[in-house]
Amino acid sequence: MKRSALSVLAYLFVTTLVRGAGVPSADGAAFFEKNIRPILIERCYECHSAEKGKSKGGLTLDTRDSVLKGGDNGPALVAGYPEKSLLIESIRYKNQDMQMPPKGALPAREVSLIEQWVKMGAPDPRSGAAATPSHGPRVIDIRAGAQHWAFQPVARPAVPADASLPKPANPIDAFIRAKQRNSGLQLSPAADPRTLIRRMTFDLIGLPPTPQEVADFVRESSRDAASATRNLIDRLLASPHYGEKWGRHWLDVARYADSNGLDENIALGTAWRYRDYVIQAFNNDLPFDRFVLEQLAGDLLPSKSAEQRQRQVTATGFLNLGAKVLAEPDKEKLSMDVIDEQIDVMGRAFMGMTLGCVRCHDHKFDPIPQDDYYALAAIFKSTQSFSKDRIGALSTTFEAPMGDLDAFARVKSAERVLSEHKSAVAKLETEANKALKDEVRRQAVGYLMAAAQLPHSPTLSTVRPIAEKAGLRPQILLNTRVWLAANEKHPVFKPWQDALRQRGAVSHLREYYMLLFAQAEKITPIPAKSKKPTGSDLAADKEQKPLAGSILHQTRAALDDARGFLALPPEPEVLYPKEVVAKLHRLKDVMMSTESNLPDLPTALAVSDSDTILKELKIHIRGSHLSLGKPIPRGVPQVMQIAMRTRPTFSAKSSGRLELAQWLADATHPLTSRVIVNRIWGWHFNQAIVPSADNFGLLGQKPSHPELLDFLASWFTQNGWSVKALHRLILTSQTYQQSSQATSTAQSVTVDPENHLLSHFPIRRLEAEEVRDALLHAAGMLDATTGGKTIPRRNREFVFNHTSKDFTTYGSTRRAIYMPVIRNNLYDLFQQFDYPDPATSTGMRNSSIVSPQALLLMNSELCTAAAEKFAQRLLAGSSDIDSRVREAVQIAYARPSNATDLRRVRDFLTTAEAALASDQSDAAKRELQAWTLLAQGILMSSEFIYLR
Repeated sequence: MKRSALSVLAYLFVTTLVRGAGVPSADGAAFFEKNIRPILIERCYECHSAEKGKSKGGLTLDTRDSVLKGGDNGPALVAGYPEKSLLIESIRYKNQDMQMPPKGALPAREVSLIEQWVKMGAPDPRSGAAATPSHGPRVIDIRAGAQHWAFQPVARPAVPADASLPKPANPIDAFIRAKQRNSGLQLSPAADPRTLIRRMTFDLIGLPPTPQEVADFVRESSRDAASATRNLIDRLLASPHYGEKWGRHWLDVARYADSNGLDENIALGTAWRYRDYVIQAFNNDLPFDRFVLEQLAGDLLPSKSAEQRQRQVTATGFLNLGAKVLAEPDKEKLSMDVIDEQIDVMGRAFMGMTLGCVRCHDHKFDPIPQDDYYALAAIFKSTQSFSKDRIGALSTTFEAPMGDLDAFARVKSAERVLSEHKSAVAKLETEANKALKDEVRRQAVGYLMAAAQLPHSPTLSTVRPIAEKAGLRPQILLNTRVWLAANEKHPVFKPWQDALRQRGAVSHLREYYMLLFAQAEKITPIPAKSKKPTGSDLAADKEQKPLAGSILHQTRAALDDARGFLALPPEPEVLYPKEVVAKLHRLKDVMMSTESNLPDLPTALAVSDSDTILKELKIHIRGSHLSLGKPIPRGVPQVMQIAMRTRPTFSAKSSGRLELAQWLADATHPLTSRVIVNRIWGWHFNQAIVPSADNFGLLGQKPSHPELLDFLASWFTQNGWSVKALHRLILTSQTYQQSSQATSTAQSVTVDPENHLLSHFPIRRLEAEEVRDALLHAAGMLDATTGGKTIPRRNREFVFNHTSKDFTTYGSTRRAIYMPVIRNNLYDLFQQFDYPDPATSTGMRNSSIVSPQALLLMNSELCTAAAEKFAQRLLAGSSDIDSRVREAVQIAYARPSNATDLRRVRDFLTTAEAALASDQSDAAKRELQAWTLLAQGILMSSEFIYLR
């Protein structure tokens, strides 16, 4: 019945999905260069390289065409389909007739990378032509490379004149209109106030506006639209929720997560401090150049207070948030892997450059030689990313103390309580073990005395009556007799023969059993010749009631052990009296609970300067620390220096991170301001001016509006690097405030099908966090509490147990930014709605439209619970159906209801009431059921999920 009603809902409310302009996925070429080419060179070219004259099996792998063509067995891969690719089958080593490389399987990580590459469509930037022998190494011309637009100095282009724009015109509109005129396009009319407030509220704080906020804005706009819009922008920028929304954008770039991922997926229990730092930085409008300085070198900056010092140190968590192979035994390799990841995220985040692939060779496309990579690596090699006191095989990420004396006191107090519990457990075990000696002696003597009464060749059936009379286990008694009899000629068993003759000299046996325990390891065990116990034997044995305080919880294996009682017990606790066992379990439970809830020491994931400062670092040939080349002094990429007025000079007393950060935060740097204004523009319009937001290199896409990009970059630095000021400039433009409906749809589709020229506002689907938070907001369930630790795990505790089940909970009703981010196991809703991979830096998210998204909303506990609360909210507000509909539409869509809404609701309720007629519950319950289904349909609709 419910599924039938939901089908009606799908028909009534889930309208046709709106397909927005696509956003490119992660740069496939960069992925290939960083991850795949080095594997092919190191593992495959020895046998499969045309350049080396090697083509075993007719296969070469050093060009794109040769990979697709394959060898004697056919194409090496099918792009997009790992399971259909021979290359994948061979490297998985499951087919014994096809295993590559033949000398040994690839490491699991390399197999995973190749699988991921094929699944991406096997992007391969190498020339399709057959390889020819090279005539020497490629020489990078830095001067020629500097002619690329992104490495040129940032200009301040003149604003185009446009008489059609109001005075003073927003410069953004002038640049956009100039491009549109050349294509015969124009801006669309202004969006209506209700659409605009919903757009701006989601855009700036990630939440829907309340009905009252909508009504107030509509009223103010009718008097003075420009003033009302400015006031709305100011109110939203002042909201604490602004930092939560825009801080999340930066956390994508910073690859934020609450767990390490990879081999040791442990909790990053103090990463939340970095998350809260980012939120506060946006709320406080921290100038972006200062934001750069603090994240790369906050620990090296002067501070006026302990609070400022802690904030700056916390900011350096940016460099240490990356996933690490903590169990890597080669610590030098681990160090260089972490440095590689730090260089990669720094390059993408601040310069929009792919630098990671330069670890092994000169950049294949951009003018970045390998020397530049190791100039940067020398800086990070002088940076401490791991704790000096790491224990055992696992490495420990560096964390800086926060100096919170109260927190330290709380931790120490909890540790004292834990210590008291451990002492109590140890004391009880000592007392129990002392009492256990007498119990073990009594049990052993019982078996020996009973065994003395048995015939020379007993069977289980003859043993059972004697065992039951003595309260013993029949099979163990039988094993004891057979084992002792089989060893009767061994000297150590003479006392046993004497005991048999004396028919149970108890005092003698009490001493003799100790001798047997002492000698047992020296006697070669002789398997019992008696039959193994059958199912009925075991059942009968299991039903026998043991004596109070005797052998408890015996293991099944002991029944088959020919040594009899000497094989028991496996652990002392199995012989403890029941009351002792119960008390021990209670104490241990309290101890484990205390330990699990022990507060973490007040530290923050961070970095620090190392004790050893390097002035230079030798090149690692092919990226290997075992093969070293010429030394390279600390430095920065040369091609970017050409456009700048200054060059960094590095101190001999520190790592050089501060000088690197200052170089990046220089207003004359050709990339830093361009990259961040491009990101901010993209986060507002769901399409960046440079679509490849993380790649401004030669393989990146060209800007759609290069003059506007430079104007914004220059304006941004001249206005104090203020992100909030840039918001105001963008949001007050006609370009941003225009309708999402193009003036001439046919013309815009023909001339500019992807709407790069912005002849209408791009429709976008809400991001994963916005979907979840909007559901809770509509239901009145959203908890607005800000900040603090939210991952329910102790620092460095494994987030998976031995069953591989994630015990992290996701039932919180706080904002989605405070949900745990577990690498390798994202929250279901996040995964379905294009949440980025938290292991890599992501400048622009994808926005896919797939059926599992709708199925998730139809069946998820979150949506079901939100729908029921939403329904209860509507039912409590009014008894009139029309009034309830008006409230529902206002809350969900920020608009008034219309006749169509009312008709569709009444039709649905009629259908739902008929479907629920057979339900025997009371009328109020049936009404709640019907309105819950209605509410779920409203919350699943395109109008709710999409932003116009």
